[in-house]
Amino acid sequence: MSWFAWSLAAGLTSALNVGASKFLVGSGLQPVVLGGVVHLSGGLLCLLALPFTDPRAGWSAGVLLGVLGMGAVYTLGNVLYFLALRATPLSEIDLFLRTSSLWTFVGGVVLLGEPLGASSGLGAGLVVASVLVLSQQTPSRLRFTRAQLLALAAALTFGLGNVIDKSLSPYFDPATYSALNLLLTGAGMLAAARPRLSELAQPVLWGAWAWVVAATFALTQALLILAYQSGGGAGEVILVAQARLLLLVAAGVVLLGERDRLGRKLLAVGLMVAGISLLYRG
Repeated sequence: MSWFAWSLAAGLTSALNVGASKFLVGSGLQPVVLGGVVHLSGGLLCLLALPFTDPRAGWSAGVLLGVLGMGAVYTLGNVLYFLALRATPLSEIDLFLRTSSLWTFVGGVVLLGEPLGASSGLGAGLVVASVLVLSQQTPSRLRFTRAQLLALAAALTFGLGNVIDKSLSPYFDPATYSALNLLLTGAGMLAAARPRLSELAQPVLWGAWAWVVAATFALTQALLILAYQSGGGAGEVILVAQARLLLLVAAGVVLLGERDRLGRKLLAVGLMVAGISLLYRG
């Protein structure tokens, strides 16, 4: 398969992951504990898959530092993400998270030497404009909520994480890298949350929906690594994966009845898609 097909599959799987995660955070659990457990469960699924794959790890001092940095970056990003997920409508949160494409683009250009398109400035402006459209509460008032700021901070962190993933992808097979990513992230989140044993024993953490979230975390990560290894740049892969944005906004509006500020949401989607396209196609 081509990097485009792998990226599209990652976007669709990620949309299912966000929707299932949104459902779980409404269960009353501490969001960071929930995130830590499902990441560890996803890492376990990757470890179970290793005998059926071709495990490969090219360790060196630089790679080890990169892996540790990856774990720290994704721990921080997912702590912010799960806190934002509980308080933000499904039809809005991914619009804020998709600003990670801007930071992935910047990181790819600065750190990985990926090409800088002629239309990049306009694309970046449209991405920023989409966020401002959603943050404007009234015609004359621009204000970010706490949840929106958390989602934007998570997006910045995930942008850096995407660049790290691309730089480390040549040294690992998808299953091994995904296992490292999810296990380090899950352990980091639980270390930050310091949950009681009674919290970890909650049935919902080990129910069907939790395993759906864990499995889709694992599958999305593996598909992204396959896309990178098939020749996709950090920016190109994340661009195609934005297919999830349209699905999540539609699911929030149609399935969950999140029709407040519908015009703004649709305008923001249009600006975001146009901006991302210019970033990577300009």
